[in-house]
Amino acid sequence: MEQQLDRAPCGYLVLDQGLRIVEMNTTLRTMTGTENPQHMHDLLTAASRVYFHTYFIPSIMMYGTVNEMFLTLKSKAGPMPVLMNTTERDGFYECALIQMSVRGEYEKELLLAKRKAEDINRETAEAYGKLQILMGKVESKQLELMDLNLELQHLAITDQLTGLKNRRYLEEQLNNLLRQASNGRKVAVLVLDIDHFKQVNDTYGHQMGDAVLQELAWRLEAEVGAEDVVARLGGEEFVVIMPDAGAEEGQAMGNALCSRLASADWQHIPVTVSIGVAAYVPGDKVESLLSRADGFLYKAKASGRNCVVGN
Repeated sequence: MEQQLDRAPCGYLVLDQGLRIVEMNTTLRTMTGTENPQHMHDLLTAASRVYFHTYFIPSIMMYGTVNEMFLTLKSKAGPMPVLMNTTERDGFYECALIQMSVRGEYEKELLLAKRKAEDINRETAEAYGKLQILMGKVESKQLELMDLNLELQHLAITDQLTGLKNRRYLEEQLNNLLRQASNGRKVAVLVLDIDHFKQVNDTYGHQMGDAVLQELAWRLEAEVGAEDVVARLGGEEFVVIMPDAGAEEGQAMGNALCSRLASADWQHIPVTVSIGVAAYVPGDKVESLLSRADGFLYKAKASGRNCVVGN
């Protein structure tokens, strides 16, 4: 990285398409107090990971840029609001991050802008141009606050620790898919459980256990198909919903996940998973489909773990 860019007065970050960090300038390291983060999720608070995951990829894929995305980074001094601008170039995402004031100051600034706009509206026609500029800023800030409110709505269907969808969202999606499956659409589910996870918590502590759960979450999302849904069922148990997939496709995905996770270069503690696979059969409800997959999961554990069992 060029020295001028490394010392630029704003954070600079380059991500690959898996959202892993390729480059990061000294300014951003100083802002966050981090030395060697590996993934974009390492820099974000739990709430911002949800917002980032929901809006960043669709926007960058559609437009090739993301402008003024409001995020909150983790730092040694506490949560740090920033605005991020991103451009896709040669398969990588180049990001510039500018630190902002806290939300309280942000909202005060919005109220002040509105009051100024009301004052200018009472002035002469000569001030009309200034009024339009200020009103534009107000509207822009209102849209940003709307985005923040949407983020809160997404939290209701999101697992706070991992940033994945939660059980509530999982059951809603499965209900919808099973209604379609009764008319011929295929659906398969994979229930995954980390092998010997209790030993991780007992040996390294729950903080390391949480870090392993977070890393597994983004690894699963990176491995499954674009239409598949990854959710955290609870504890160390995760679910992958595969629309338009039967038992054979589910088994193939389970085998691929077992193999790739076992051989992955983990940032924290290497883990393996056991997987149960169940495909929809006529008459299935959410409970029966998940229960059947869970039964296969226990058979996988009884078979020695780090393997897949399904119907």
